[in-house]
Amino acid sequence: MEREDIETAIRSAFAGVRLGSGVSLRQAQVIDDYGRGYSQTEFEALPQSEVIDDWTQVPENELVRDCVAHLDADGLRYYLPALTLWLLDHYDDEDRVFSGADMTAIGTVAALAPYSESATSYWAIYDSFSAEQKAALAAFVQTLPRLVHLDQEDAARVERSLGHYWSRYLPRSH
Repeated sequence: MEREDIETAIRSAFAGVRLGSGVSLRQAQVIDDYGRGYSQTEFEALPQSEVIDDWTQVPENELVRDCVAHLDADGLRYYLPALTLWLLDHYDDEDRVFSGADMTAIGTVAALAPYSESATSYWAIYDSFSAEQKAALAAFVQTLPRLVHLDQEDAARVERSLGHYWSRYLPRSH
């Protein structure tokens, strides 16, 4: 698959997905800071100031909030398609580390190719995704090393996650 095919598959598979009651990016950032400075009411109101009904419209400055690890299943289902497309556009950016976007790239790769200690949790979340969503993400994971220049650790993790989980959602070749 080529980049355009991957983007089309992701857009199609996740079309119409909304955040619902999932953890938003701003809420994930607050969780990352142990909730400091926010009452429960303020925390619960955060999504009202975010794009929560169309992931294709989430601004990049929201995607780089660096808190992918704190998203719940609904939050991951909502934001992951935007994050995967963002990753294609920005993984190879020379200034990614200095622009604050490096943690978003790390978090997105970690969500798709988790470390062994968190793999079971992520796989359980993905098991709740639709067949089309899993197939689109599997194709993304399979194709990512050809579309960007993964560093050595990310390349190894992506390959491992493809073998341990994602490959079962790829079309079988005859």
